[in-house]
Amino acid sequence: MSSVVFRAFAGLSAIVALSACGGGGGGISGAPASLPTASASAAPTPTPTPPVPGTQTIDTSQGSVSGETGMFDPTEGDTASGGQGSPIDNIDCEPTMSNNYHVHIYLGVFVNGTQMALPTGIGMQDPGPAVQGFVDTASCFYFIHTHDSSGIVHVEDPNPDNAPITSSIYTLQNVLDVWGITADANHFGPFTGPVEVFTSGPVSRGGTSTTLVPSTTLTYYGANPNTVPLYSHEVVFVEVGPTFPSSLPSVNFYLQY
Repeated sequence: MSSVVFRAFAGLSAIVALSACGGGGGGISGAPASLPTASASAAPTPTPTPPVPGTQTIDTSQGSVSGETGMFDPTEGDTASGGQGSPIDNIDCEPTMSNNYHVHIYLGVFVNGTQMALPTGIGMQDPGPAVQGFVDTASCFYFIHTHDSSGIVHVEDPNPDNAPITSSIYTLQNVLDVWGITADANHFGPFTGPVEVFTSGPVSRGGTSTTLVPSTTLTYYGANPNTVPLYSHEVVFVEVGPTFPSSLPSVNFYLQY
């Protein structure tokens, strides 16, 4: 993997407000008993700016891999605290997958500038063997799952409320709960450090073609990955520092949903 140039955020200096007293036209007749105390306003927390547009494009495909593999434990399926067949966040594990509401989200995780590939079989109980990197058999499937390590997260929900395909019915926390890992402003799963989240937000789907989501569409979401709403063909990047990549890639969604 080619080396990545890292960006550093410049600290902001506190602004000190100084007050001055003016005298009358006849001159100053005497010094005031006490001078007003200058107060320093607290420096606002800098808002991270999106990384500069990158030249790399991740072309997702069934069975592809995005990032370094084997960096999560377990390397396939959910953790012991994740989905093991029982409902998680009222999300069932069903013998078959529903296409009533079927969307794809891209989740990329960078730790000190290096991308970590998602495990295959997240959201599957007893995932079967991968065929050309793609797992399509299991004892049961949660409505949120991964078939490979491409970074594509599948949301396949029976959708009893008939939510439109352009709406969001889950958040990233639902993904993490099914997976069985936790995240906050200072860690993501097994990785510790300050967290930054960038997202494209809702994206118009490509219809009969693939959907390219340029890195220029990414904006800073915040430091809490859990609250990110998931939309069709949305790109979500979670960065764990203290070293952050200088650029993030564009993502090309393969044609399916």
